[in-house]
Parts: sequence; structure tokens; C-alpha cells
Amino acid sequence: MSGASRAPADCEMANSSTGRSSRLVGTLIGAAIAAVLFAVVVAAAKPAEVWRLFQSTDGGLLATAAAMSVAFLSARGLRLLLLVERGLLTWPRATLVAAAAQAAALFVPARVGELALPLLLSRATGRSFSSGVGTLLAARTLDLATLGIWSGVSVLAIWGFYNPLAIAVSIALLAPSVLLPLTLTAADRLGLRCLGPRGVRGRRWARRVRRVRLELGGLLRRPFRLIAAAVVSFVMWGLQWTVAWFLLAAMGYRWSPTMVVACSATAAVANLLPFNVFGNLGTLEAGWIAALMALGVPLQVAAATGVAAHLWGLIFAAIFGLAAWVSLDVFSPHTKTDRNGK
Repeated sequence: MSGASRAPADCEMANSSTGRSSRLVGTLIGAAIAAVLFAVVVAAAKPAEVWRLFQSTDGGLLATAAAMSVAFLSARGLRLLLLVERGLLTWPRATLVAAAAQAAALFVPARVGELALPLLLSRATGRSFSSGVGTLLAARTLDLATLGIWSGVSVLAIWGFYNPLAIAVSIALLAPSVLLPLTLTAADRLGLRCLGPRGVRGRRWARRVRRVRLELGGLLRRPFRLIAAAVVSFVMWGLQWTVAWFLLAAMGYRWSPTMVVACSATAAVANLLPFNVFGNLGTLEAGWIAALMALGVPLQVAAATGVAAHLWGLIFAAIFGLAAWVSLDVFSPHTKTDRNGK
């Protein structure tokens, strides 16, 4: 190989190495920020108060919250079923895949666990991993659109439907979902033009944007399934807010559903911050506290309820996720046919 031909390859390797180093530095910085955020939240909540909330949790309402969490996972599975081609999954199996993938996304650091969904889809359906990544990104896009709708409606309900500031905030939250097709098309073109020439990392991001657009384009060719997936996504997040309400009620805080939805949606949006490293710790509480304090709730109460409810949610996710992983038999790479020797 000549020196001229080796130069681009050497440049690509250097760019790849630099990209990996940058991602590692970014992950470490994000972990440090998340740790500081969580430490500040725990200090504000006071561990003794969080423990008191745990001890005083009403068992009946906690069981209801767990049941609502199962309903949430079932809705998540139904949405996944609608996002893939017909006949590839059954609803029960899609629910197991969704529960296992959610647990991995929560407990595997630095968002690497998000890749569990395409991996599980590949094992369960035989689809390619890259196609599963497209499904993952389509699901996340629906999540963003749904969160925008829930947040906008809750802001209007709390501040008043004729409050100018509430209307402005609601439009800002709802606009991304309304403009999503145009936004993705523009992002795809900009990605090819601006990111494509920027080495390996730039092309990777351009491919990701293209994959989202193509996946959603495929869904647009199945309009009834897409509409159904959007409706299920809206119901799914409503069930998640119901889980939050029952957890808070179990700990003695029976706030209005509108208030819980507004604060929970804000917390969910805060999870989009790049500091989210493990179990949503730090970022979720930051959004929750900010929303509650804006509504006049004292800092300690906001922090203690945020930490306690979040920990109960993580316990639910761990139990249901582990059960789903075992049920899917992901620990064995062999199929039933292989095990029978056929």
C-alpha cells in the first residue's frame, strides 16, 4: 500500500480514536455532574425523611402502583408490537421485550442499555440489529412527541387556558411533535451536508438521523399502525403518571392529578439531559424539584418525595425487568430447536 493510500486510513483511525476519547471524557463528566446533582438532592431531601417515607408507605396503594406499572409495561409492549411489521411479535412477547429493554436502559450506565431493545428485537424477530435501532429511535421520537403534548396540556390546566405565558410555553412544547416530519427531513439533509464530511463520527451521526427518518417513513406507509402507536404512547405515559400518583398517595401526598402530571412530565423531559448516567438518578429529581417548587412546594418535600418515588420506581423496574429477561431466556444463545438437537 502506498503512502498516499495509507494516509486516509491513518486519518480515519486517528479520528476514530479521538472520537472514542471524547465520548469517554463526556461520559465521565456526565457521571460527575449526575453524581453531584443526586448528592445535592439527597442532602436537600434528608436521608432520614426519605427512609421515613419508605417505612410509612401504604401497602395497598403500593400494590396498586405496581399493578399500574404492569399496565404501563403492557402498553409499552403494545406500542412496540405496532412499530414493527405485522406478525413478527405477539403482544405478550413484545411486553417482555419492552420490560427487559427498559430495565437495561435504566441500569446499564451511560445509556448503553438503550441498545438492549434492538438486540432483543433481533433475537425475538430475526430482524437486523440496525433495523432494531431504527425502531428504538422511532419509539423515542414518539416519546418526545407524547411528552410534549402531556406537558403542554398540563401547563395550560395549571396556569389557565387563557394565560399568555401558559399558551406560549404550551406552543413551545407542542411544536416539535407537530413539526416532526419537516424537522426530520431538514435534519437529514443538514446531517449529510454538515456531518458527513466530518470523519467517522460525523458520518455515524448522519446515518442515525437518516435511520430515524427512514424508519418513520416506513411507519407512514402503515398509517393505521402509526396512529394506533401514537394513541397507545399517549395512554402509556398516562399510566406512568398514574403510577407516580399512587406512589405519592401511598406516602401520604395526595396532590391533584394535574399537578402530578405536570411535575412528572417535567422530570421526564429533564432526563433528556446528557448527564443522565445511571438509573436516571439526579436528572429526574432535578426536573421534579424544579416543577414542584415552581408550584409552591417546599424544597425538602419536593426532594424527599422525588427520591422516594424514584427509588420505588427503580425497584419495580428491576423486578419486572429481571422477570422479563428470565422469561425471554436471553441467557442462552440457543433456540428451543437447538436445545432439542434438531
